[in-house]
Amino acid sequence: MRSAGVERSRNIRRTAIGVGLLVSALSAPGQPMAAPRRADPSASAPSIPTGAQRARQIEAAVARMRADPDIGAQHKMHVLRWKPASAPDESPSPPGSLAWLRSLLNFIDDSSRLLLYGMAIVLVALLAVKLRQLAQLRTRHRLPPEPAAVSHVRDLDVRPQSLPEDIAAVSWQLWREGRVGEALSLLYRGALSRLIHRDALPIGASTTEGECLVLARDRLEAARLRYLTRLVHAREASTYGGRALSPVMGEALCQGFASQFDRAEPAP
Repeated sequence: MRSAGVERSRNIRRTAIGVGLLVSALSAPGQPMAAPRRADPSASAPSIPTGAQRARQIEAAVARMRADPDIGAQHKMHVLRWKPASAPDESPSPPGSLAWLRSLLNFIDDSSRLLLYGMAIVLVALLAVKLRQLAQLRTRHRLPPEPAAVSHVRDLDVRPQSLPEDIAAVSWQLWREGRVGEALSLLYRGALSRLIHRDALPIGASTTEGECLVLARDRLEAARLRYLTRLVHAREASTYGGRALSPVMGEALCQGFASQFDRAEPAP
């Protein structure tokens, strides 16, 4: 505010000086203006300057005004203005053979922002998929591993590939040949293999016959449980007790295996 007032005072002063010089030049050349006097009839009339003289007087006054440092000096002022958003491209257009190249560059320049946004979206999507895979992998590692099915229970091979396709027929053939122990062992192996791989009973490598019956009580229906109990008792009587079993019992055990373990659906 103070600088604006000082500048205004200077402008007024310069204008006043210029007006005074111009008035003095117009009134009398080289003479200051005098106070008016009474007309003397005896005195001769003053000479009136011509148009050329008056023009020279004005030019001389203007020259004195320009020479005055307070009036004719030039001052530079710096003014801040907003720069336009985009200046027009005034570069000369390329020749016709390079016009397609400039069009391609302009297209790439215009679409660079879209390409950048597209790449950012793709990177974010890939990162989300990777994080999801890592989360799933970590969840799988936290889950307890499923126990692997045993291949042998005590000294009996219970792998499905180690058993014949028709266990009941082969067992009955062994029974009729007098190989009762082998027939009972094959039936028991087949029952254990079905219970482990089809019914998912947690039978271990050292599980005994009695423990197998205990595990099967909550998993098998009544008919299958009765057959398994009868098979275990017959095997114990023949193997450990040395008792001879009749062919009728052998045929019933072989037919019972076919109906209870070969064609039966696994327990829910």
